[in-house]
Amino acid sequence: MSSFVRKILRGEEGGTQEQTIPLCPYCKQALEQRPQRKKKCPFCKNFIYARTLPSTRAKVLATEAEAKKIDAEWAGVHFQNEWLDSLEQYGVTKRDFELHKRRLSEESGREPSDEDVIGSLLGNLAAKTRDLQKRKMIYYEIALFLDQQGKDPFEALQQSARMDLMKFKKDGFVRRVSILTAGQDSCEVCRRLQGRVLTIEEALEKMPIPCRECAHRMHDEDRGFCRCRYAAEIE
Repeated sequence: MSSFVRKILRGEEGGTQEQTIPLCPYCKQALEQRPQRKKKCPFCKNFIYARTLPSTRAKVLATEAEAKKIDAEWAGVHFQNEWLDSLEQYGVTKRDFELHKRRLSEESGREPSDEDVIGSLLGNLAAKTRDLQKRKMIYYEIALFLDQQGKDPFEALQQSARMDLMKFKKDGFVRRVSILTAGQDSCEVCRRLQGRVLTIEEALEKMPIPCRECAHRMHDEDRGFCRCRYAAEIE
């Protein structure tokens, strides 16, 4: 539980726990009814915000500043849950997350963020997984994670595409591949690659996808996120 949450539960901040008589978090005047959403206090005219604390699920009345802090905590909860769901398909549990977080804390001497832990777990998975199909998927997850963090996903996307080609080569049934784009939703640069056919060796040497000039945006508005992929050419 964060120090902010402890303060708000004790009433040291403006918000209060569920009460028989709700109080304005600013002026502490008793309100006739508990606000269910944003509402102006009839006494001090400040806006009161109804929120639920993520750690305790207690309903509180908060100032604007407190509401923003609570919303930020909820964003962190949703972020962690989203990525724990993604990691679960690779066998990573909530307990694994907590143990890895503790290990990183001991190694660095500081409390790692959830972003640090998730990024480290993804990197470990990519390094340890030998199955090329799974490594392809993990590198794609890493690309999504980096893009969500405002970091360049290009190298992770490139590794994902490389795993695809290496799997085709290892299987031995496919000698040539074609490039598939995201159709009409693709950017103009990627659409020009649609249907291009290469041998696996050519594709590994030239790595035409992901396209560095891709203009499609996923999370990061400053960088492209290429969604082109390879398809087997059956001879």
